[in-house]
Amino acid sequence: MNDSRQGTPSEVSIFKTILERAKNSGVSLECFDRKGDRVQSSNGEDLLETVRRYRTAFCGWETRSYQGHKTIGLFFKSEETIEFLIAAFSAIAEGFTVVPFYPNWDAETQLEYLQKYQIRSIAVGNGFLSRVKQWEGNGSIEKIVPIRLEERPPLLRSTDPIFPEDLPEDHPCAWIFTSGTSGEVPKCTVIDQRNIRAAVEAIEALDFIKPGLTLHSPLSTSHIFAFVVVLGILATQPSRLIFSDVQYLARLDESKIGKIDGLILVPMVLNRMRSGFYEMLMGNGKKKDPKLEKIPMPVRTGLSRLLRFSEQGMIDMEKGRLQGFLKWPAIQMIRSIFSSKIKKRLGSPRFIVVGGAKPNQHSMAFVDVMGIRCLQGWGMTETTGPLAVCTLNDRFKGAFGTCGGLFNETQARLEDGELIVEGPQIAQGYLEPDGTFIAFNGIKRTGDYAEFDSRGRLMVTGKVSDRITLANGLNYNPLLIEEVILQEDLKLQQLIEECVVIGDGQSKLGAVFFLKEPSDTPEVKEYLQNLLDEINQTLPIDEQIGPWDIVPQVLKESPFLGPSGKIRRPIVERAFSLIYRESESVPV
Repeated sequence: MNDSRQGTPSEVSIFKTILERAKNSGVSLECFDRKGDRVQSSNGEDLLETVRRYRTAFCGWETRSYQGHKTIGLFFKSEETIEFLIAAFSAIAEGFTVVPFYPNWDAETQLEYLQKYQIRSIAVGNGFLSRVKQWEGNGSIEKIVPIRLEERPPLLRSTDPIFPEDLPEDHPCAWIFTSGTSGEVPKCTVIDQRNIRAAVEAIEALDFIKPGLTLHSPLSTSHIFAFVVVLGILATQPSRLIFSDVQYLARLDESKIGKIDGLILVPMVLNRMRSGFYEMLMGNGKKKDPKLEKIPMPVRTGLSRLLRFSEQGMIDMEKGRLQGFLKWPAIQMIRSIFSSKIKKRLGSPRFIVVGGAKPNQHSMAFVDVMGIRCLQGWGMTETTGPLAVCTLNDRFKGAFGTCGGLFNETQARLEDGELIVEGPQIAQGYLEPDGTFIAFNGIKRTGDYAEFDSRGRLMVTGKVSDRITLANGLNYNPLLIEEVILQEDLKLQQLIEECVVIGDGQSKLGAVFFLKEPSDTPEVKEYLQNLLDEINQTLPIDEQIGPWDIVPQVLKESPFLGPSGKIRRPIVERAFSLIYRESESVPV
């Protein structure tokens, strides 16, 4: 699958290649719903045949184009991922540009972006069908294509190919919305076939991606990270691909999905998993474990300390430090007690790939202690998904805390600490609602501060937009302070789900707390204030936290969470700026 010049037909379409390989592999594709039940399944041969038939649903009709692009919106829930793939392949084969809409956007946001980008045709699964039909009734939509796995349109001709003509390499296959975490609204990124091809080939080359793989992806394929990973796995002839909604991962243990090889997660889920285990171990949460409750509290307290000790040992071992290997007996003891329970809870994966934001190293070490290799990756919508991922061969070679080496054909440099990348995975550019196109020309300023270690591995240290500059001109990386707060809470009561340090342009740093169970009782407020007082004593005076507040909602139900599972920091900053002027609303 060698790249050809932009603007000329490729020798073999990447999409055709993926479908034909899926057919030959006999892969089982399976979707699970929020109850933990399997609701859809298909195989590679059936997928190819269904795409061939659904192509007829997209041919022979015209849709008004926008800026020369024939576009169609994709509206599918996570349990409809197979139908999402059918719609995407079928529409692209007919020359459409597909525009996936995030399933966790509310109806108003989805409609707003339909209208902004003048998308008048929609391919939709049952989950959003009633919503889409309402829009059709008010004139916003001209054409609806329901996609149902159990229903297949007839072939126009039995000899119809899947892709009648190869697509040019610069064909805009998809418009993908960014996660919108660093600004007010998501941007629309134009991704062409050359970008998809480069991403798929890079994923195929990873040392943990092998034929016969069973992978569980609980991330929405409406996001480019999950989409190209799924395409890359399909191209390697896997055994099974499992799809679900990450919010309901707890309902999909090994008894439901069977044994898997790998799992894709975002850092927030990894953090919740670790925090939830400590909470259960110490008996602080709603969920109880009958076996753990039988253990005396002093013993459980000792096990909690030993686990934290083991996590630090794993971090040190991965970084090649001697003190880490001296903690190996502690790691083995924790693993022998808890590993089986944790692994079966996830389907006994050999590895977890985590990306989408900078993960907490202790959360990564937690699953590594339990015997599951945790691999960090990095990428953006604008880089057509992952651009660097650690590999299994990096074990104990100092790769922990890095994202591994950049993919082949990708170059990078740093300017004032900001990472700038170029290569075939860099998307065409941004498309604005008014039709203005902002070309990347193969080069993208990432907005991430980064470094490279002595072996050339990428280390992302934070987003440029996350840096907080106080009124005195000093600036800070909030992630470092947040990790200290979360670590301290983990030792004590495990009340905090996430903490966001704010204060841009203010006189002091502040904090906003998302609690696992929202509460503003005097006891909770006293605990949080005492927690901050203890931490402030360890920080320089200019880094100490002043005013703070509690979000009255759990994080996943708040407006502060982006579609890829990252916190929308600028929105949190603006929403809670009043705590600086209304100090009476928080204890100081």
